[in-house]
Amino acid sequence: MSTWRTSKATTLTAATAASLLALTACGNGDDDNGEADGDTLQIALFGEEPYSWLDDDGEPTGATIAVAEEIFEERMGYELEVEETDWDNLIPGLTSENWDVVSAGMSINPERCAEAAFGEPELVYTTALLVEEGNPAGVEDFDDLLAAQEDGDDLDVVALSAGVEMGWLEEMGIDAEGVANAQDGIDFVEGGRADVFALTAISLEAMAGDMDGLEVTDAFSHEISVGAHTFRPEDTELIEEFNEHLAELKESGEYLDIVSEFGFTEAEIPDPEMTTEELCEGDIDALNEKYLED
Repeated sequence: MSTWRTSKATTLTAATAASLLALTACGNGDDDNGEADGDTLQIALFGEEPYSWLDDDGEPTGATIAVAEEIFEERMGYELEVEETDWDNLIPGLTSENWDVVSAGMSINPERCAEAAFGEPELVYTTALLVEEGNPAGVEDFDDLLAAQEDGDDLDVVALSAGVEMGWLEEMGIDAEGVANAQDGIDFVEGGRADVFALTAISLEAMAGDMDGLEVTDAFSHEISVGAHTFRPEDTELIEEFNEHLAELKESGEYLDIVSEFGFTEAEIPDPEMTTEELCEGDIDALNEKYLED
């Protein structure tokens, strides 16, 4: 796979911009109608294992990248050019046409649906907390964090600044600070600058589960949270074709085969009845009742 990337999307240089323009007639692989031009797709990823990240050789990898390669490259015939960016930049960069697709397992919710379009649901997420080994504060979920802070415990909590976990923490009235990426959150806890980092459970296990002095709590489900590939709303033909191939992969079982290489199991595959439309509508009580196990 051909790749093009910078260490951070916010540091595009004039030379990089010029080279990108040379690669695609419209600068980002789109034609005049907002659809990808059939040759190149610009893909944005976020450095969070096991979803999408750059490996030690600087090559894109992860479950969502493997799905993108299978659908966009193998089945739709695109060349993929991949760039890593901070979480906060994913949707702004998409709407600004810096890239065509976000492949980062972004959770579908009404706020994001107001700015971007999503493919059909791909992976169900649970949450965990990264804490000091032994979990001295005894916090296992958000209710414990709230109770601890209300009791006067001086717990410093961090989460991705634009992640769903931050939204949940704010809704519950839990004091928390934002970090730009998953590695920063881990570094904060490891370095003693934070007591708790809230993130998807499978990511914390993959990135920090074996680190000395740290501990990942058991996974919990605060609300239904389901990730998918993210697109510009006007790219309707691209989205429809992607969804057709995604449905084929799910029906054949190939989707699970692809993501299982990165630690995902059948437990992370959404209910076949679940749709992006209902997740965008955001009736969270109805969604929780329908899809979350007691």
